[in-house]
Amino acid sequence: MKWYVVLAAAAACAFWLGCTSGGGSGPDEQPADWHSVPSPTSKDINALWGIDDDNVWACGDNGTILHYDGSEWRMTITSLAPDLFDLQFVSETQAWACGVDGYVTRYENGHWNQVPQNLRTYDLHALHPRDATESWFAGGHGTVLHYKDGGWINESPLIEEDLYGIRVYSKNNGWLVGDGGRILKRQDGGWVQVTSPVQADYRCTFFVNDHEGWFGASDGYAIHLKNGGLTKTRLPSAETILGLYFKQDGRGYAVTQGGNIFVYGPSAGWSLWYSSNRQLHDITYPVGERGWVVGARGKILKH
Repeated sequence: MKWYVVLAAAAACAFWLGCTSGGGSGPDEQPADWHSVPSPTSKDINALWGIDDDNVWACGDNGTILHYDGSEWRMTITSLAPDLFDLQFVSETQAWACGVDGYVTRYENGHWNQVPQNLRTYDLHALHPRDATESWFAGGHGTVLHYKDGGWINESPLIEEDLYGIRVYSKNNGWLVGDGGRILKRQDGGWVQVTSPVQADYRCTFFVNDHEGWFGASDGYAIHLKNGGLTKTRLPSAETILGLYFKQDGRGYAVTQGGNIFVYGPSAGWSLWYSSNRQLHDITYPVGERGWVVGARGKILKH
């Protein structure tokens, strides 16, 4: 899934926008670059967030939160709440996570604490935090919730499809994606339907910056958003994309429901990189060329 405020300009680039220093214009990676590492859980791991090589976080089913400290993955929380679907940091010490039945939790001062809300109880699949006091959430039945300065606002458009991706930068710059080819753009503080270039269910987003991003969908479609325009690309196989990551040099990565990792080059397009024996849910590259992938039944892969 996700994406993607600021401690300083360099820090923001490093872990809010997902910038890296990798070079080259196309993929030259080898399958052997990926290998499984010991996992402290057998539960599904649904989302990743990398701050640096020695500080990577993940969340998953049954309220599981995991942390990699540079030597091994450890369970930091084992029963925080129901299943957690998304996790994002806004600084090294502040983060948000969301999940089943509208559950929201915030990480501050070394502790995870629930942020109560009573607007809706649908599952929240994705989030976009702006800072420690403001965050956006998207989920089931077209739910869009906005938390700011201690209060909740219902920002839901009048749709019923489940939503799986959200980014909001301003009243005129934001995006929602979900089932049934739903793409909505933020305009004048509301949401406006945008025609999808494909008939597919959108399941994840990744934003390189506030004007360029990617939407991952069913049937192997990855839609490139740049300066308001949408261009379709497609994996070699019709698998649902569950997680995306793109680097500043244009290289990209997708993980799929079929358990595969695909790599993208601006001139070469998509190609299969690695095959796993389990469904894969998210991918991140905190710094440079060291990456992580998580998936079903506690699967953790390292690059």
